[in-house]
Amino acid sequence: MVSISPSQTPLKAKMLKLLGWLLLAAPLALKGLYVDRFIYDYTGTRWLGLGQVIANDAVLFFAILLLGYVSLSPRLPRPAVALLRLTALAIWAVYWIDYAIIVNFNTHLALGDAIKYTDYSLKYIRQIYGLSDAGLALLGAALAILPAYWVLARFPAVATRRKWPLALICSLPLATAFAENERYAHAWIYKNVIDYNLTILSEASPYSPAFRHALRYRETLSCQTAVPVAPNVIVLMVESLSAYQSRFFSGIEDWTPNLDAIAAEQRAYTQFYANGFITEDGEIALLTGILPLYPPSSYSDDGGTSFHSFYDLPALPRVLKPLGYRSEFLTTADLEFGNTGDWARRAGFDGVEGHDHPEYDRWERFHFQAAPDEALYRRLMDRVAAQRGPYLLFAKTVSSHHPYINPETKEKSESAAIRYTDQQLGRFYRQLRASGFFDNGVLVIVGDHHSMTPLKKAEGERFGPFKASARVPLVLAGRGIPPGVEARPFQQIDVYHSLRGLIEGRQCHGDWIGDLLAGAPPRFILHRRGDNRDMVSLFSEDADYLIKLDGDATRLAGKAPADPNLAREWLDKVNSARIARADWAARQSAERSN
Repeated sequence: MVSISPSQTPLKAKMLKLLGWLLLAAPLALKGLYVDRFIYDYTGTRWLGLGQVIANDAVLFFAILLLGYVSLSPRLPRPAVALLRLTALAIWAVYWIDYAIIVNFNTHLALGDAIKYTDYSLKYIRQIYGLSDAGLALLGAALAILPAYWVLARFPAVATRRKWPLALICSLPLATAFAENERYAHAWIYKNVIDYNLTILSEASPYSPAFRHALRYRETLSCQTAVPVAPNVIVLMVESLSAYQSRFFSGIEDWTPNLDAIAAEQRAYTQFYANGFITEDGEIALLTGILPLYPPSSYSDDGGTSFHSFYDLPALPRVLKPLGYRSEFLTTADLEFGNTGDWARRAGFDGVEGHDHPEYDRWERFHFQAAPDEALYRRLMDRVAAQRGPYLLFAKTVSSHHPYINPETKEKSESAAIRYTDQQLGRFYRQLRASGFFDNGVLVIVGDHHSMTPLKKAEGERFGPFKASARVPLVLAGRGIPPGVEARPFQQIDVYHSLRGLIEGRQCHGDWIGDLLAGAPPRFILHRRGDNRDMVSLFSEDADYLIKLDGDATRLAGKAPADPNLAREWLDKVNSARIARADWAARQSAERSN
């Protein structure tokens, strides 16, 4: 048993006490300063973010300190002491993890994500830091030392007659009275991890049978026939490609000169929105034309799996197969991540390639064991040359994924990674043009989602606080597509419906679906938010709105349109979309059981 005696030298005791306080306060200080910089970029007010973090997180540190203080009581048996200290340490560890996720992915630690990504997290960490089995074991042992010391050490017992430490600890929750979590569009970042998860828990609220039975929603489309064409199609989904990175699409940064040059000579959509906030959302929207609104989460391994309830749909490869198309899914990423490989095969792709393809063996590997974008584009050109009939190639890049690193220079910054991605994109485009692809081909260049970085102040000012997190570039190039700039709003699901309509000769659009080629934008666009998981953004012609997901009680949060019938239509759309996915998942589950 480790023992810390009161007879230790005063200097050593003071050093240990100081070290303990520094370890305790470190994550609070780091998070507070990070959030303060984040908020300062928007408000110009220094220390506002730090103050709000302290106000929101004081209750967590109250719990940590109270548990630790009570564990020093000489009357408690050792098992009780160990339990109290382990609980305090668990809260402290979760706080550290939450801070790391905020900094790296611009969102909180969420229970659903923890369930969904736990299996892959260790693999991902090993890939990033190059850890062997022995290295991982050493890291685990090192991380176990602190809990073991904290639980087993015998600290001097507290003097029960001194009440002021306990009074000071118990006063910490009073700081929550100064929390202002609803005044700022991105106030999610203020909240502590427990409050955040309790808030977004409504997303998991189920729909009652009575509500399902009573819901009646039908969506009408306006369709017209056209002469079907059969172009070769390449959909290039670029990781984290965001409007703010482009001078052409935003006027903010100037990291994508090649993309901007392509946009200037082809058809560019300057008000284009991602329907979700992760790569899987982009794949679902682009390839199935269905909004990536998941059913109420079950927080199980199955319910938390990426693509849950979006399998075996009439995806673009499946629809085009009877028309003579061969389709291939290409990426240098690990297909196990998010169950991507299985989903792509069940979407109808004839060929599915990932990081383990032999063509990438000679390339240096980066995160997700991915070869750099240059390798993907070389492979893509080989596949273009090998095709003999009409084809669909869907390619997903990786090099611009966080953590940002330029594969050529090894510079670690977002701008360096995006500039590399843009350079390779430009080279690929020029090779396509030289090959004659555009004589009978259509190229789609689109971002999968907004970069998982804090929104820039300029983004909020230019696009608005809600639209900024959904703005991504879209460029269409090829036969029959007139060059120019389309400034009206469109979305990722419109890519699916427009390509399908072009090839089948039946172009459709409606309130929720646009036609990119006919210049018919949707009236309403939905975006699944990554900051507030219980919220869906709705963009309309006159304003932006928020819809809170809460089962039967799903509702508008904040302002509402003047027409109550319009509000009802929006809610019915969201509810029907989520219920449809729940029904689909239930049928698939029953089929597997049978």
